Amino acid sequence: MQSLNKIPTIALAILLAISIVVSLMFFFGGDVDPNAEYPEPNFTGSLLNWGYILFVLTAVVTIILAIAGFIIRLGSDFRSAIISICGISAVIILLLITYFSADVTPYANLSEDTDQSEVSMRLTNMCVVSSFILAGIVTLVTLLGFLVKRIK
Repeated sequence: MQSLNKIPTIALAILLAISIVVSLMFFFGGDVDPNAEYPEPNFTGSLLNWGYILFVLTAVVTIILAIAGFIIRLGSDFRSAIISICGISAVIILLLITYFSADVTPYANLSEDTDQSEVSMRLTNMCVVSSFILAGIVTLVTLLGFLVKRIK
């Protein structure tokens, strides 16, 4: 059982080490064209790909653990299982609302080879707006938890 508790710590250390290496490559790896008006670092693609990998990995693990938690709770505590499904449903509804309300106006100052399709614009806007909304919710819950703890 002791070794089972070390797995998340080891996984976190590995992901953190890779993130540090990719970040150092991005910041200190030089530029594609140092004389350009807006220099582009050599490892921009690597940094973006690592961000995509972390995002997908987080989403997959979250979904798998949510489903596993639902199945485990379904047998022992039905009310708790329904509450966990409501939380997952709220996040899915948030993502759907932000996806369909996203602005798809192409940006004028981007280069010609930049993908500005409607789907990529919607996904980008959805991620940004959802992140802001979730960060606001986390901030509110943290402040409310602090205040409730202080009052009691």
